Amino acid sequence: MRRFGKGFIVTTALVASLLASGQQASAVVTWEFSEESVALGISAVSPHVERTGSVDRIWYPSLPSTAVSDCSDAGACTLVSGVGRLSSDFTAITLPNGTRRAYFVDMTPGTSVKTVSSAQCATAECLSVGASTPIATDVAVPMTEKAWGVPDAVVTPDGKVRVYLVVSPTLTNSCPEKVRSYISNDGINFTAESGYRLEGGFVDTEILRAKTGDWLMIMSTGPGCGNGMQQLFVSSSADGLTWSTPQAVTKDDSRRLDPTGYEVSPNVFRIYYAFNASRTGETYTLKRGTLKIATAATATTTTTVSTTKAAKLGGSCTKLGAKTTVNKVKLTCKKVKTKTIWSK
Repeated sequence: MRRFGKGFIVTTALVASLLASGQQASAVVTWEFSEESVALGISAVSPHVERTGSVDRIWYPSLPSTAVSDCSDAGACTLVSGVGRLSSDFTAITLPNGTRRAYFVDMTPGTSVKTVSSAQCATAECLSVGASTPIATDVAVPMTEKAWGVPDAVVTPDGKVRVYLVVSPTLTNSCPEKVRSYISNDGINFTAESGYRLEGGFVDTEILRAKTGDWLMIMSTGPGCGNGMQQLFVSSSADGLTWSTPQAVTKDDSRRLDPTGYEVSPNVFRIYYAFNASRTGETYTLKRGTLKIATAATATTTTTVSTTKAAKLGGSCTKLGAKTTVNKVKLTCKKVKTKTIWSK
């Protein structure tokens, strides 16, 4: 029996750690993502995973509230009992003082407004939470706002808490989503950080690593981007604020979104994500994969993709100025309006 199915490899320049130390970039990182063949038996989106003992504990939206399952390394998942009130797009962290706090999208009672809120976990397991409060006054939007939310919280190397969330300031194109961030000293009261962390339709961010000078993020594209088949991307940063150009680690043959994961061993990450083989429909299942990072010495900082199979006129590309030939037609990677695409 094959453990892994489809695989896709992307090579991109690793500059975050080197820039932080003032060195000239001299290494590239090869990102290899492999989808596992395990059948988790969970139909859901927007999961959050934590390693708990010998199992992966997964929180995911379900009726009437968020459900929690423990999944073995073999992929056998069982529901966890005793789960209390938990809101959607749930994520949780352990604060420097040892307490646990959850972050989620919350509906304001008696209004048509939703917000990103936080609450202290009732126990270390975080199967229920206490009273919730918005993380800031400027995060409330109408409940009809779709391209919004999906918070991801992380403890920074200096002990603060940063929350990333998706916003859509203007709906002028099919990829309106941008990623903002908020910072806090106590994990409760947050202040918006200036600018955007990502632009161009990236959503569902998940910080996989947050070390001094060495940050790693996985995310997906929005539902209106490209051909509508959402993909998983990775990006690196020296400070969690300025991120490298995201690089695709999955193809655009199915919808892969809402990634969550953790580092299994140095430069090896276990990733859970929502999957839908169709461009339409709302039937999603949770899948699992492995993201591996292998560094090799090089003197270049050029970003390349190990395959040109996806290159096509009007298709998305990553490196401005890159050239290729498809069916005897010479294409160049250009910026057209807000998109980076292959053009004549």
